[in-house]
Amino acid sequence: MLKNFIKQSPTENVPSPTPGAPAPILIKQRIADAPVAMDTVLPWRYLLTKKLSIDKQSESGGQIISRYPLFISELSKNRSTGLHYVTLSWKADGRWHDLQVERCMIATKSNIVALSNYNIPVTSLNANYLIEYLQEYEQVNTRNIPRAFVENRLGWTDDMSGFLWGHSYLTGPSVQQSSSQPSVVRFKGADQGDEQFADGFKQNGDFPTWILLANELLEYPDVAFSMYTSLSAPLLPILGVDNFTLELCAPSSSGKTSTLKFAASAWGNPSFASGSFINTWNGTDNRIGRIAGLLNGLPLFLDETKFAEKYKNKNRYGSDLVTDTIYMIASGLDKGRATIHGSDGLKSFRTILFSTGETPSLDLSNDGGSRGRIIDLCGIPFLKQDSESNEVVNKIKHTIDDHYGHAGPCLVQFILNHRDQWPLWKSAYKETRQMLTQFQNMSPIEMRLTEYFAAVAIAIPIVHAAIPGLRRDKPVVELFRQVWERAKYEASSADIGLKAIQCVDDWIKINPDKIYSPDNVRKNILWSGDRFGAYWDNQGDDNWTFIGLTKPCLDDLLRKNNLKTNEIVRLWKNKGWLWTDGSSKGYQRQVAIPGTVNGTSTMKLNLYCISKQNLVSAVKN
Repeated sequence: MLKNFIKQSPTENVPSPTPGAPAPILIKQRIADAPVAMDTVLPWRYLLTKKLSIDKQSESGGQIISRYPLFISELSKNRSTGLHYVTLSWKADGRWHDLQVERCMIATKSNIVALSNYNIPVTSLNANYLIEYLQEYEQVNTRNIPRAFVENRLGWTDDMSGFLWGHSYLTGPSVQQSSSQPSVVRFKGADQGDEQFADGFKQNGDFPTWILLANELLEYPDVAFSMYTSLSAPLLPILGVDNFTLELCAPSSSGKTSTLKFAASAWGNPSFASGSFINTWNGTDNRIGRIAGLLNGLPLFLDETKFAEKYKNKNRYGSDLVTDTIYMIASGLDKGRATIHGSDGLKSFRTILFSTGETPSLDLSNDGGSRGRIIDLCGIPFLKQDSESNEVVNKIKHTIDDHYGHAGPCLVQFILNHRDQWPLWKSAYKETRQMLTQFQNMSPIEMRLTEYFAAVAIAIPIVHAAIPGLRRDKPVVELFRQVWERAKYEASSADIGLKAIQCVDDWIKINPDKIYSPDNVRKNILWSGDRFGAYWDNQGDDNWTFIGLTKPCLDDLLRKNNLKTNEIVRLWKNKGWLWTDGSSKGYQRQVAIPGTVNGTSTMKLNLYCISKQNLVSAVKN
């Protein structure tokens, strides 16, 4: 019976289960390329045939357990959910295959048979034998099977001790690992889509070629700023910076997508293929939310807002998807989702969203809350559209198709190796932001933007320290001056409070017959709410102090401009533009409307009142 088996030889330091019994088989001595530790053995009575199938010997004869060599190559645990996993490794078709499954999959016959879908040699005939073999294999190799932790997010681990760059785990030398704790962390996606997304974070080609391209592109402010912002993502939790969005807005075929792909190439495969982590806006909020939820210190890339389509079965449009996504990114939380068992737990994420579009996202919606959460750079990234700029775009494409995924992990390793400097970086960030807020007459939106610009400003010297080959002759101040002024302008022009008051100014100019004033009183024209929508205390020759609009008039005006009254009057009140007296919820002022030529008052109305000084000042700005 034993002649069909490879001749066994005694091994050192491996005790036999009973006196006089053959020593267990060291797997590495039989299969040199087996993915197991040197001291890993087969359980007692299990043997390897010449064809490397696994059999079990008993008094009644031999039983084939697996026609392929099959081992447990790793045990792992998800620290967040508490789930335990086993990684099975088997050799078929001349190469090794790995599959990580929940422990329950090798615990019952009904579960383990399902693994045949992955070409694991299991059927209903050998299922119970295989379960027994794997249980005994784990018991006899308790000290030999590697342990690992599993995370369902990419980027920083919860304790900031390491960083999952795709399926690769990066950690620093200062992290002390307990001998009883795993020193490796693996990514485990919830489904195949998560795994494919993680596969995009990988390296190809060589780093020096990518650096040469980067040095050429540092001449273009928007491209340079995009690269630095992409590499700022791992620093968000270290500096204590909120998530934000960087948008590149330019006409079609102007290089904005190439700029986005170059920024992404710092981290991995920048193509739109299935093996990449770049996506377009052609999706649903569920899909985008799921992707964002995977990230903890890695950037998110979505190309072309024009691809944001109408929501299926909902009366909602692409502008809603873009605005909702910007809100979600800023909040750092995806919306809750129901499951068959109840609901998914909400977990925060840290990321910087990169978006492109022909029209600024700020113009897709008049929702004011999203506007302070975007750095919007409108303009051609390569300064002009001609043969020279086309040549640069083509060079980007040809280079990053083959050389990518080096700068990001290089920076992360530098950050991990200099953990002692994290408090200094955070202090420098606070000082930089305070310096940026010293400009006079900054709006609340501009004040918020300083948080994001300060983060990128701190990241730039760290990036250059981590990647010495990058050019350092371009003054950071010059780069920031060019980008900062444009971003401030876009933020200012996107101020819906200012837009709304400009709408009021336009309405005043084209609707003089709908404004009641002392001149109407002199003409014995009585106030009528059906005819008039505002009262203006203009005595002539630009001698006036305020104008007050009725609620129906303001509601109608703002509605026609896709603005919300409650949001606008709240913004006006915060800016100090409303002239109030504490009546009607604090947004309106009670105004006595004069009646006839004798000056008697016919009624008092609550109006939204804007003083001359505030109206003129706001419109002028």
